Amino acid sequence: MPTVGSGSAVRLRHPRLRHPRLRRPRLTGRTMAVAAMALFLAIILASPFQTYLNRRASVANSERRQRQLAAEVARLRQQAALWDDPAYLERQARVRLQYIRPGDTLYTVLNAQGQPMTAEPAPSGQRVVRAAHPPSWNSTLWTSVRDASK
Repeated sequence: MPTVGSGSAVRLRHPRLRHPRLRRPRLTGRTMAVAAMALFLAIILASPFQTYLNRRASVANSERRQRQLAAEVARLRQQAALWDDPAYLERQARVRLQYIRPGDTLYTVLNAQGQPMTAEPAPSGQRVVRAAHPPSWNSTLWTSVRDASK
């Protein structure tokens, strides 16, 4: 439908020009080849990447364990230095083994339940903690005598 005007050119209005149709992307051989290569690379690189991540996690765990062990070694060295001190050694013998000096009298203070009360804090400011040691021979003997009388 041509329109004619004064001094104007003839313009044709075509219905397809008003609403241009969008082109759908077509799957070409080149696109398929690029997609296949990308998939191939992803499959090939997945295993080394997983190995890399596993090794990295293993190294991080090893470093964390090494720090823990270094702290443990420092703590054990400090404890070994304490055992070199004669005063500490004497204190431990008195508390753990209930040793006394000649002429001293040993008293064991019991609480309301009949259990020995905890030791006084050590003079150095550290508290003597009973480790998971077997009971002393005299407490074992007393327990066996008490149980035999029942």
